[in-house]
Amino acid sequence: MSRSPSHPPRTPLARARRYYFLTLKYIVVLGMLTITALIFANVVLRYGFNSSLFFTEEVSRLMFVWLVFMGALLVLHERAHIHVDMLTSRLPFGWQKALRLLSHLIMLGITLLLLTGSWSQMLINRGVGAPATGIPMTLFYGAGVTFSILSALVILHDLIEYARQPAPAASLHAGQDISAH
Repeated sequence: MSRSPSHPPRTPLARARRYYFLTLKYIVVLGMLTITALIFANVVLRYGFNSSLFFTEEVSRLMFVWLVFMGALLVLHERAHIHVDMLTSRLPFGWQKALRLLSHLIMLGITLLLLTGSWSQMLINRGVGAPATGIPMTLFYGAGVTFSILSALVILHDLIEYARQPAPAASLHAGQDISAH
């Protein structure tokens, strides 16, 4: 279930969270447009004028890495990742809730692994610059660190939200998904 924009956030923290993710969407779109413009300009310069911009490949690659991670964060926030619920949707509410909580705990564990791996790579590549531009390579691995921290916050928020979710008044029967409530 994705978060519905038709229900405005009630608390200041929820409003701040909403505006943060809205701003992040605009940044991702701006990044995609920038990558497209850089690559297009480089193609035109290369084939039209036998010249090129030396930095486009490295800057585009760095922006792409950040766009992938920030896009994944947006999709995580909107609960829009692909999921298969053939089994879980047929289970009673209690089992659905338990499996959802377990899946979020597993996601937190994997996020911790990504954080430690990205952090290690940042430390290993400290002081190393990209060949053409000299952009610090820590910026590449910083995307993984940033994503890990922010996604852990999103997962923790959802975990707490699911844990607090009471059983519906009319107990869910098998075949009703808790994400619809």
